[in-house]
Amino acid sequence: MDKTVRLWHVSRSECLCCFKHSDFVTSIQFHPRDDRFFLAGSLDSKLRLWSIPDKSVAFWNQLPELITAVAFSPDGKTAIAGLLNGLCLVYETEGLKHQSQIHVKSAHGKNAKGSKITGIQTINFPPEDPTGEVKVLITSNDSRVRIYNLRDKALEIKLKGNQNSCSQIHASFSDDARYVICGSEDRKAYIWSTGSPETERDRHPVEMFEAHSAIVTNAIMAPIKTKQLLGGSRDPLYDLCNPPAVTLVSRSESHSSSRPPTENGNVEGSFPPTPAITTSDFEKPPKLEESQAYVTRSAHPDGNIIVTADYMGHIKVFRQDCAYQKRLRNDANFSRKMLGRTNSVATRSSRRSKRDSFVSTPNPSSDRILSWRQSIANSSNDNVRRTHPRSISPRKSSLQSPSHTAGNHSSPAIHNTPSISTTSPSRSLHRSSNDDSKIHTPDPAYPALNPDTNPLMLQGDHSYMFWSKSAYQNQAQAATHNHLAHQQNAQRSARSSVASSRGEETDKLDPMMLGVPVGREVSQ
Repeated sequence: MDKTVRLWHVSRSECLCCFKHSDFVTSIQFHPRDDRFFLAGSLDSKLRLWSIPDKSVAFWNQLPELITAVAFSPDGKTAIAGLLNGLCLVYETEGLKHQSQIHVKSAHGKNAKGSKITGIQTINFPPEDPTGEVKVLITSNDSRVRIYNLRDKALEIKLKGNQNSCSQIHASFSDDARYVICGSEDRKAYIWSTGSPETERDRHPVEMFEAHSAIVTNAIMAPIKTKQLLGGSRDPLYDLCNPPAVTLVSRSESHSSSRPPTENGNVEGSFPPTPAITTSDFEKPPKLEESQAYVTRSAHPDGNIIVTADYMGHIKVFRQDCAYQKRLRNDANFSRKMLGRTNSVATRSSRRSKRDSFVSTPNPSSDRILSWRQSIANSSNDNVRRTHPRSISPRKSSLQSPSHTAGNHSSPAIHNTPSISTTSPSRSLHRSSNDDSKIHTPDPAYPALNPDTNPLMLQGDHSYMFWSKSAYQNQAQAATHNHLAHQQNAQRSARSSVASSRGEETDKLDPMMLGVPVGREVSQ
């Protein structure tokens, strides 16, 4: 707003040069082939071509209306100036000689007179063909974005949807000319496809998103080279969409590179290096040439990066998630695996359906596995029969022997019953609750074994004394009484010997020396 154009360099904080004008400068553009020149349009209706080294105007021309936008053709041979009344004047760059004009307006309606031109951009189509057709993208204050052919000045595409009635908003092409992006007064960014529409030419598909809290004055898409540089920096999204090539090395190279050097610089366990060491020894191996398919995928047509700016000076960067579909498939597969481990109703029904399908269509491999398991189980039972013989319990022996009755207390003390090897039947996979009722515990008062004549209740090589609780308690009390009596006798003999030496009476014994409670006599 100070009627100047200032030249800056991104690495320096001070201004390099200042170019003064007689009125406000509305638009400038560097020459696409020679950055020593730039084109400037101002409200004094003069179009100037400045020479930066000379710091002077190389060529200028007076236009009939206020200049609101300027641009160069891709080859720099043509200069275009947009005016306040909707005209776009085309000049030859050398000398700024007038060639033709384009009147940007609607065929009928309120925009038939034309509106202010707010932005101009040119591009080769297709972009990789420098000799192709030149397309001119013009933005105006009638909320329309139009694409013209510079050769015949014909209107090819008209895009609408955004709001641009009084702001200096200009649209721009994507690097591959597939899309057009533009800001809007409704704080959104709009994106159109430049492909052939399915119906009429005015009905091109449009996408929009909320970008700022103020008027979006500018929106651009990052070029393909920017995305390739980002993909080469191990970006997680781009690496997921286009995995980088893997460099294979020999085992010796991998082993030598992983071994740390010793103090003298040699790798431990290796021969010392030769004295002559050149810089080539430390050079990295040459990078493998990337395949054409990898280079094509590195453009990431679905991973666009968008930069927007608003009226308040805020700048935002938006990024298209090109790895969304791959992550969605991976998450679906992961969720499917995790769902198979849960105990939900859906999982139980799916398991039941799988089990029914297995029953209806037997699998030969499953039959072989079942037969193998059965053979293992049978072999284990045979090993139990051979290595773990067990004798029957007294109750079973009494049931098998008719001589063992409930009232037979005069039976022999020891019954030499041979050991009988028994094996338990193989357990079923579906054990019923009635099986527990068939398990019998031995009778504690088993009459066939008399504890008086057979204290250990021996039957063959086994003792069943612990099955008779009363007999076990009686025997334990008897053993305790015998032990105490023996201890008492030993104490008496010791005290008698001491008393005889001291002349004391030995008839009485101290109850505290016995270790058991003894009743005391109380004299009345």
